[in-house]
Amino acid sequence: MKHYLNVKEGNNSWPRYLASILLAVGFMIAGSIVYFIVELLRVELDGNDNTYIDLDTGMVVGGNGTVSLLMTHIIYIIALVGLWIGVRFIHKRKFRTLITGEERVNWKKVIWGFAVFTGLFLITSGADFLFNAADYTWNNVSFTQFGFLLLVVLLFVPIQTTVEELLFRGLLLQWIGKKLKNPILLALAVGVIFGALHFANPEMDDSAILVGLDYLLAGFALTFIAVKTGSLELSIGAHAANNMMIFLLFTYDNSVAGDIPSLFRIIDTSPQFSLIWSLIIFGVFYLLCKKKYGTKPSV
Repeated sequence: MKHYLNVKEGNNSWPRYLASILLAVGFMIAGSIVYFIVELLRVELDGNDNTYIDLDTGMVVGGNGTVSLLMTHIIYIIALVGLWIGVRFIHKRKFRTLITGEERVNWKKVIWGFAVFTGLFLITSGADFLFNAADYTWNNVSFTQFGFLLLVVLLFVPIQTTVEELLFRGLLLQWIGKKLKNPILLALAVGVIFGALHFANPEMDDSAILVGLDYLLAGFALTFIAVKTGSLELSIGAHAANNMMIFLLFTYDNSVAGDIPSLFRIIDTSPQFSLIWSLIIFGVFYLLCKKKYGTKPSV
């Protein structure tokens, strides 16, 4: 099996990587501007003084939380276009080379990663409920509200998570991997960048240190798994599973998703327990990935 970091196809000099990343970031900024304009129009058309844009989160307060979640994905859809242009026309290679060194993306690996990570997430969430039942309350959402949320999460959240994977553990990791070959150092480099970009999330108000470590852990683990298994499919599946389960199951006051009709509302997020469960989930997930697919040298 060809390791996806050892890209032979196309032109992959450092100026091209820099240009492609700047292009993707530029498209993401453009997407953010479009998103803000759309949300601003939504607030104005609402005609309610209690509806406004929270500048800290960029989300509409007082409006439909699921619609706001949907609108945020404008950013990632536009960023995906920028990524595609960069890979196809700057690097002059196929888009799948961000994911795998093989001729086709292995969708069975994506689905396996999604299913296994979902199972681990549900098991640890159930265990946390047993230990901290007082922190959870049923959210009393209607079938229509949850159905709309389910539709948005199923259709759009995988786009958001996959774009992040393609940018950080695809393009950026391949660039850094041209010089750096040690899996741990690669995972640290990209994991720190990925995690640090989440430090502006409102969840950091719960505990900057513990929540920050949780973000860094996720970035490190997903990168390490991609490097060790030789392709991005498992990380794509796991990242999608993580975000989808969070949005569908849990909402809380400091959630980056805003006030959405998830099944449960968390009263106390307990960042220390969250970090412990994350360590368990990612540790077990890596061991299962290693057992199922083995590891590949990155050189």
